[in-house]
Amino acid sequence: MRAAWLILVWACGGKTAPAPPANVGRGDLPPKATVEDCEPRSSGWKPGNHDRVAFEDPKTNKHGYKDRAGNIVIPAIYHAVYEFSPHGLAGVVADVKAGSPFQFIDPSGKPLARAYAFDNGPDYFQEGYARIVDDAKRVGYIDEKGTITIAPKFVSAAPFCRGKAEVELDDGTFFIDKQGKKTTAPTPDTGATP
Repeated sequence: MRAAWLILVWACGGKTAPAPPANVGRGDLPPKATVEDCEPRSSGWKPGNHDRVAFEDPKTNKHGYKDRAGNIVIPAIYHAVYEFSPHGLAGVVADVKAGSPFQFIDPSGKPLARAYAFDNGPDYFQEGYARIVDDAKRVGYIDEKGTITIAPKFVSAAPFCRGKAEVELDDGTFFIDKQGKKTTAPTPDTGATP
């Protein structure tokens, strides 16, 4: 999605391209509790949430965060950074030897979890959850506030849609709810609101 957006801007000859869909990449809006159409929401937040603004050190080409007064609050140690969400979570590209190079951090710079790699960046949030991975590349979930809600234990896991996600363990594939409990498959989306 991110690469497609850049290609669109390039193809338009540098002219302003149309905005992405309302539920993707709208960093100026607070996140919705649930996205009815199960579309992911990217991490394109406006700068300044939690008094943190991304910056690049021109000497090292590494990235970190400053406060609005210009003081460095998280040193430039990352290859790339995303702006903080209103909930206090940001994705960064760090030096990670195993698994995903993406991490979620809090406003103090504390790593919260390694982010599942998706679309050339940290996983998108969908229905308030993003996927995370551990050293064994097992998959779990983190919420928008930075709480690991389901510890990494799955061989693979899909994003949440209509309150459920398809996951795989060594012994099979099944659906879970947002508490990590086995459940039935979601009902097909008929376009009607409940």
